[in-house]
Amino acid sequence: MKKYLLFSLVLLLITFIALPVMAGNFPVTIVDDLGRELSLDKAPERIISLSPSNTEVLFFLGLGDKIIGVTTYANYPEEALNKEKIGTITEPNIEKIITMKPDLVIASGVNNLDLVERLIDLGINVAGFNPATVNDTLLTLKKIGKLTGSYDKAREIVTDMYIKMAALQELVDKHLKTHERPGVFYEIWSEPLITAGKGTFINDIINLAGGINIGAQARGFWPQYSVEKLVVENPDVYISSPHSAPHQVTEKRIENRERYQTINAIKNNRVHIVNQDIINRPSPRIIQGFEVFVKAIFPELSNEVDDIN
Repeated sequence: MKKYLLFSLVLLLITFIALPVMAGNFPVTIVDDLGRELSLDKAPERIISLSPSNTEVLFFLGLGDKIIGVTTYANYPEEALNKEKIGTITEPNIEKIITMKPDLVIASGVNNLDLVERLIDLGINVAGFNPATVNDTLLTLKKIGKLTGSYDKAREIVTDMYIKMAALQELVDKHLKTHERPGVFYEIWSEPLITAGKGTFINDIINLAGGINIGAQARGFWPQYSVEKLVVENPDVYISSPHSAPHQVTEKRIENRERYQTINAIKNNRVHIVNQDIINRPSPRIIQGFEVFVKAIFPELSNEVDDIN
C-alpha cells in the first residue's frame, strides 16, 4: 500500500510539473468539478471567492490584490477580513456580485448550485470546485493556478504539499505495520450529534492519518448520530472543534456528557479539540490538518511529525 501511494504521488507530481502551462500563457482552458469547460483569454484581474477555502487558495497563490469580494466567514489570512463582503456561503448577494463586475467567480461545493447556475446564465465566468479528498485539493490548486495565471506559484505550493504528504503517509504506514487502526469519531455538531460520513473530506483525512472513521458506517455525507450508537461503536479517539457548539466545546465538557463515560476515548483521555478551519477547508493548510490528525490518532508519533517540517 505504501509503495503504491508513493508511486501515485510521484506520478501525479511528475504529471503536474510536466504540463506545458506557464504563468501568463493564455488563453487557458480547464474543466471544473461541475463538468464544465471554462476558457479565459487573459488572467482575471477581478476575482470573487464564494467560500473561505477558495479565498485561502487565492491568497496562497499571491492573488490577494485581485480579490474584490469574499464571503462573510473568510478569515484567513488576516488580509481577507478587509475584503468586500458579498454575503454568506449559502446566501451571497447576486445583485452585488453582478454590480462588482468580476472577471472570475470561484465557487465551492458548499454553495447553492442554483445560485451558481444563475451566475453562469448571466454570462459570468464561474469555476466550481468540490474537492472530496486531500489529493483532490492538490488538483484543485493546480487548476486554479492555471486559470489565474499563477501556475508557477501553484507548482511550488503543490510540490511542497506532495513532499510533506508522502512523508506523513510513509510515517503512518510504517507505524501501522505494528499497530492497529483505532476507531475515530469526528464531531461536526454537538446537538444534534452530527459527524462526517463516507465520501467526505474529513473521512479521507482520518483514513490517511491511520484511523477508522466511525461515521463512515452511517448513511450520507453528514449523518446525524445517536449517542446510543456512539456508545456501541466505542471510538478510541474523539475529535471535535469549537465550531460544533460555539464557545462551549472543551475536552472536559465532552468528557462530562451524559453516557459518554463508557467510551474508550473518554476513559483514556483521547479527546481532542482542533481548529476546524485547517480540517474543513480544502486549502494548502490541509497539510497542517493532516499533521494534527496524525498526532491525535498516534500521539507517540508527534515528535516525528514535527521533524518532517
